[in-house]
Amino acid sequence: MIDIFERALGERANVTASDPITTPGTEMWRWCTRFLRDHPRLQTLGWVVCRHNQIDGIRNDALKMKLVVINTDTHTGIVSKQPRNCADKGSAAELLVKNNHESDLGWLFEPEVEDDPISRYDFWYLCVHAGERYVSAEISRPDLIISGTIRNFSERIILCKPGQIPGLRRPEPVPEDFAAIDKPIIIRKQ
Repeated sequence: MIDIFERALGERANVTASDPITTPGTEMWRWCTRFLRDHPRLQTLGWVVCRHNQIDGIRNDALKMKLVVINTDTHTGIVSKQPRNCADKGSAAELLVKNNHESDLGWLFEPEVEDDPISRYDFWYLCVHAGERYVSAEISRPDLIISGTIRNFSERIILCKPGQIPGLRRPEPVPEDFAAIDKPIIIRKQ
């Protein structure tokens, strides 16, 4: 997963201030999703492309799990804090988070009969934060969402804490005259 995260960071680093304002988040989400789907090891383990309910990610039918990339804030990777999503989530994501919450309650509720078993899969997010100061990532299981914002994760697997991988600062361009050196004077020995 770290390899996937680092490869996506490499693509995300190509975003400049000239791009539209939503480009950084879109690029991070896009490349992480693509690299998850194309990773041969994940494919071998039974993970497949999943676009169920228009929420793009991957799923594993044997494990009954779905994993989706989400851009999160600076709390990502910090054990004592809960990350928050950068963009509001819609009703389909709210339903999946609600299903996680209900499955945690177990015997208190009778499970609803579903025509669509994928909507009852255990739902996880690959939370990614790509900032100038640092980057961080975790795989987390949301169980509370309020007004489109994730408020709690019941389980979290920290992949990269803040400071383990440097931020996205682009190196300053090298001035043209940096490599200029005086021509050596060549004298023929007699």
